[in-house]
Amino acid sequence: MPGDGDRESFDLPDGADIFLLGSGVFSFFDLTLYTQFVLEECRAVFFLHDLPSLERYLERLVPDPVNLMPLYYVDGRDRADIYEDVARHVVEAARLQRPVALLTHGHPLVYCDISKQVRQQAGRHGLRVSSVPAVSSLDRMFVDLDLDIGDHGVQVLHASAAISQATPLNPDLDTIFFQVGSIMEPTAARLRESTVDEMAPLKDYLLRFFPPSHRVTIIESPVELGFEARKTEVAVGELETAAPACNYNASAFVPALSRRA
Repeated sequence: MPGDGDRESFDLPDGADIFLLGSGVFSFFDLTLYTQFVLEECRAVFFLHDLPSLERYLERLVPDPVNLMPLYYVDGRDRADIYEDVARHVVEAARLQRPVALLTHGHPLVYCDISKQVRQQAGRHGLRVSSVPAVSSLDRMFVDLDLDIGDHGVQVLHASAAISQATPLNPDLDTIFFQVGSIMEPTAARLRESTVDEMAPLKDYLLRFFPPSHRVTIIESPVELGFEARKTEVAVGELETAAPACNYNASAFVPALSRRA
């Protein structure tokens, strides 16, 4: 962290009541210096994590951080209800004392419905929300996949949304699908793997754009100390065999057809 003299040049955005922050992906190592500065300046800190090392780090950084994960994020609950409850908790706290911070996994504005809920609820109460840049899951995946997106371009999609909306793909671009471990599943399921049947919609969707032999990589980046990235490569036509690798943290990388040339 900067020394006291350096910190004097930093100011929180004027009038912000709630800060949406991201912890990055890998434990506490991805926390930016600015995110840590904002955490230290807030009167209340809430976070959504089940990473013991990150929780211990936060307890050293700020007094009494509150983990909302065990309060609201229960497997089997509808995710929309979870997000609404978490947002309400944060907004109610901000009405009593401000500023407050909500620290979520990854980047606060990259596929984070909770941040959307906070913004909506805060707006109804006249509270101002400020977001702070963070390391996203994409940043970590680029490294784990040794991927330079400048080579082929990249399209990034939520797996369930792409399937349900029949989103057309450009097979000449690399593609990353988020949340392949909870396809068409509205309830929280952090502690389970996908089944063969649950992989069928993604397989059928990909076969519209790629031949059965085209290779896909299921990627799970490390989030806690002592773990490494897990990569499972499989043909599109045999995607169901990768079901055990598709959990709550898993994404899928589909390389561009032009890579086969």
